[in-house]
Amino acid sequence: MTDKKVPDIVRGHEIWLEHDMQHVHIGETVECKVLYGHNMAIDGMANIEGVKAAVFNPLNEKHDLSAECEDDYLVLRFDPVHDGYHIISVEYDAGIYTVTDDGWHKGPKSDYQNVKSSGCYYQYAKTIISGHGSKDLNPVIGHELEIIPIDFRHYHAGEEIGLQVLYDGVALPRVVITAVFSGNEDDVVEKSTDSDGNALIKLDKSGNWMFKVRHADQDKGIEDQYDEKVITAIFTVMGVH
Repeated sequence: MTDKKVPDIVRGHEIWLEHDMQHVHIGETVECKVLYGHNMAIDGMANIEGVKAAVFNPLNEKHDLSAECEDDYLVLRFDPVHDGYHIISVEYDAGIYTVTDDGWHKGPKSDYQNVKSSGCYYQYAKTIISGHGSKDLNPVIGHELEIIPIDFRHYHAGEEIGLQVLYDGVALPRVVITAVFSGNEDDVVEKSTDSDGNALIKLDKSGNWMFKVRHADQDKGIEDQYDEKVITAIFTVMGVH
């Protein structure tokens, strides 16, 4: 594939998760959308072949989920068997993109000549659904790049949410978290993490919120494949009151 334009995934598109459930109920199927676009504005659909999904139940047990195609998004479904908090997670392998003198190409740098640069684009998304049972929650699920909510709960407009960014299990300082409110996608808030990878962000509106971090690592480049790995982590909070 050759394209003169910068591919969407390279210029900043991402996946994210949305649901409309206030609580998980045993016996009631949970549906969660896997959306694709930029800053909560849908623009296309993620390639289902690159999606790997799972749910972590209140016992911190991981169960794989299968994505299904709908009109303009993917959907994940599961039937909870435990009361309490559930974490839904997705990994998205968006592929390798290489740029040469004649434009952008899908595939490793070894397939092309006159390569200028090449990157592997990989994304992680997660969201949390509350439950009526135990509120014990381990928010760390082991993603390569991960946004951790501190003291997750139901949030109200005007409150602050505490977040921590981990990279390979270690706090990532001085990285920018982009906060986006659904319905006002162009008015983003950016906050840098401190030396412990932490940041506080004010939730100044009710509704759905996305938090996003993008990190490029040349040390994870693979010879003849790509120069760097470009990783995006997304955490969404639904239904701020």
